[in-house]
Amino acid sequence: MSDTTIRAGSDFAGPRAVRRLALLAMILFPSGCGLSPNYVRPDLDLPAAYTEAAMESALPYGTVMPAPVADYSAENRGWWGNFSSPALAELQKRALTNSFAFQAEREALAQALYRARQARADLLPGIDLGGSANRGGRGMPGGYQKTDAFSGTLQASYELDIWGANRETAEAAAHRYIAGLNAWRGAGLSLESEVALTYFAYLAAGENLAVHDAILVNAREVLAYQRTREKFGAAAPLDVARQQSSVSGMEAGRINYLVKMVETRNSLCRLIGVAGLPQNLAAMMEKEKLADMVPPAIEAGIPSDLFLRRPDLAQAEANLKASNADIGLARAAFLPGITLSAGAGWQSGSLSSLISPASALYSLAASLLQPVFHNGRLLNQYRETVAVNRELMDRYREAALSAFLEAATALDANRFLQEQEAHRILAAEQATEAYRIARLRYEAGAEDFLAVLNAQETMLNADNQVVQSRLERLNTVVALFKALGGGWGNEAAPVPGGAPGV
Repeated sequence: MSDTTIRAGSDFAGPRAVRRLALLAMILFPSGCGLSPNYVRPDLDLPAAYTEAAMESALPYGTVMPAPVADYSAENRGWWGNFSSPALAELQKRALTNSFAFQAEREALAQALYRARQARADLLPGIDLGGSANRGGRGMPGGYQKTDAFSGTLQASYELDIWGANRETAEAAAHRYIAGLNAWRGAGLSLESEVALTYFAYLAAGENLAVHDAILVNAREVLAYQRTREKFGAAAPLDVARQQSSVSGMEAGRINYLVKMVETRNSLCRLIGVAGLPQNLAAMMEKEKLADMVPPAIEAGIPSDLFLRRPDLAQAEANLKASNADIGLARAAFLPGITLSAGAGWQSGSLSSLISPASALYSLAASLLQPVFHNGRLLNQYRETVAVNRELMDRYREAALSAFLEAATALDANRFLQEQEAHRILAAEQATEAYRIARLRYEAGAEDFLAVLNAQETMLNADNQVVQSRLERLNTVVALFKALGGGWGNEAAPVPGGAPGV
């Protein structure tokens, strides 16, 4: 048997309910149109392009800024290759291929795809074929009576989509799949950003360790020199104790960087889905330094609408479109429902005569249902969907504004940090020179040993701050990459073997 049903409800009561409903349908839902409102992307009152914050340079004349010099990238797929870092490009490739977390996000996307296809199934009829065979019997005087019954049925069901409710359901599911697709893209974007930040932190820890070790060599030489002078009475025990304390502090401090390197190295292993770094990759990493990283050039006048391709914004807009379709579903609930039932088959007491005109059966039925009173349930369901739509619209605007400001912050921060790095490079050079002079003056007897200790500590801090500035500047490039939804070129072409369409 076939059972095709459309159910709807209404909160209109009274003897003129049908006329009221017909009038409402003519006013709100023109004939031949879907019931959901036409989607219009919310207006975003944002500047047409990003501009750099005004800042007067305080650098000495002729100082070379550590600005990126790589060419402008127009292809996101090879964007990480622009950093002049083979290890970073390889890490990104391995992460997108092997990360278990990213693979899990892909399976979540597959679930959204299958849900969307399930929703589309109601747009076409469903056909089922069935059959049965029964044998019964009962005892009778003088014997046993058997009864056979055979039947075959062909059932077809189809929901008449008069008001477009099924179409709206399929559309909402399709938009939610697009939202899932962008959630998956967002996971990939976050993964790429995390890989870059973690690798930069690993390099920074290694360079801080190198700075520590280089200055520690000088500190140990000074300590040996002090001990030699102490034997001949030329150095005070206090000076030796101070230098010994400084050396011990440096030796303890370098452990922090060793721990940081282990932590970031293991984090990279997790991100690329391995228990230990492959030897060839580890060898590439050991050859690279933060100072060698050359990120893509950040040019003035980047279009501000570039951030609209961000996966989280695209996901928010897809959810907004799905909510728009939900409004159509809520409107359809006020309209009458039509139920059609049809079935055909055969029934016979003998299998040999089952498929014959004499054994044929069929049934047809039709009914009209107009709900009259549901105590405000349908009306409030409709109001709820409208409120959800308005909420998502405001959240989309908020997300868009936040995205624009994140990108603007990263742009300005990058420029400021370039100048900060230049200042710190000058400071480190002068600190090294001050330490050299202080040591020479002490050995000549023109300066006390405390000046050497202070210069030594200043040199260590200045060199570490240079490394920190480079790390922060590179981190702002990654922040801009994420804020713009990828590299600041055109969106990359779909990768072969990517997510399937609806």
